[in-house]
Amino acid sequence: MPLPFPELEKIAEPKLPDAAAGTWWWYALAVVLGLVALGIIIGMLVVLARRAAVPGLPSRPEKLALKELKALRRRAEALDGPAFGVALGEVVRTFLHRRLGMPARFSTTEELLGRTRRPDEPPPPPAMAAFAPVLEGCDALKFSSAGAATRAALLEAAESALKSVSAAPPPQILTVLPSLPDAPPA
Repeated sequence: MPLPFPELEKIAEPKLPDAAAGTWWWYALAVVLGLVALGIIIGMLVVLARRAAVPGLPSRPEKLALKELKALRRRAEALDGPAFGVALGEVVRTFLHRRLGMPARFSTTEELLGRTRRPDEPPPPPAMAAFAPVLEGCDALKFSSAGAATRAALLEAAESALKSVSAAPPPQILTVLPSLPDAPPA
């Protein structure tokens, strides 16, 4: 039987390529891909190293407040009366918020000192009595101007109140669960 396409008899068998001549580009490709992977890994490590670290626990509120009072003392001359009153009040209120757990930064002086409390609210902690003159002085400074002697006296009163509260142990948060009546026997 003759072939339907006689020209097919003249086609030569395919030659396989030389094995050593065709493998060099595989090695080059492997090296390039390895360098790319290494670059990606190094880049990820650099990005992770530059990420913002999670802050640790805040330092003791007493130390932080005393540090802020020292900074306020240094810049007291540059501040006018109302600005000084606001700054000192913010330092004291932040301390009370951190140390006693009171919402001092969001309360008025009258609320902090317990003068406007309802009968069903607990009284302020005893440590608040030490800060009463400081908070009232800060409120007075917000609406008037005062000399350097008044500012220095308020700073001294704030520092002594901080130190007196710092000497006492921090308050314990007590959770009182309501007592439930005994269930009748089944």
